[in-house]
Amino acid sequence: MRQHRTTVNKRQAEMEVLFHFIFELIKISILSSIYATLTLLTFKIIGRYKPNSWFYRVSRKKLRLWFLSGLAISVGLFFYMFTNYGDHGLGDGPKIPIGHGIVVDNANWTEYGYIKGITTTDNIDIEMTKFIVVDNMLIGNLESSFYDFQNPYFIYDLKTKEINEFKTKPEFDTFVKENKLPTSEELLTFEENYSKHWSWWRFWLLP
Repeated sequence: MRQHRTTVNKRQAEMEVLFHFIFELIKISILSSIYATLTLLTFKIIGRYKPNSWFYRVSRKKLRLWFLSGLAISVGLFFYMFTNYGDHGLGDGPKIPIGHGIVVDNANWTEYGYIKGITTTDNIDIEMTKFIVVDNMLIGNLESSFYDFQNPYFIYDLKTKEINEFKTKPEFDTFVKENKLPTSEELLTFEENYSKHWSWWRFWLLP
């Protein structure tokens, strides 16, 4: 019975990834069509003012310009989706890039975000339920569904790769207030950070 449930959950997760991937392909096709149209209009406007230019000659073959530019843009957007800057995860594996090649991962949209390969003084990968990124510093709590961290809060410098941990909440709040950084009350959940990072122009202009 347990094995059957595991198989069903696995298939469900695979279907979520598949549907999300198909959605992204549709979104890329729409975006590339819009960007290709804007490219065509730009070429036509430039060609109108410079009739002997390369822009004028290319813009005369409207369908070819639109198709080739749309194809190039769609390929570019597709590969961008899998870069560190554009990979927001598929299905139940959302991701948040926070700079300097570092990504906050999540599984099944739980409250826990984690970073692979960056460990605390407990020699455990960073796992947290609330965090924020300010001035190239990751500020958050240390909380896990599997482990008990020795210290409850931390600050990780994304540039220097150094981590500073705090033994108590008052100690943490005192430090961040003295350095004009967000306090424990200003930290955001993973979902709030995800929405903040991937909404607005990133949602409408990128896959």
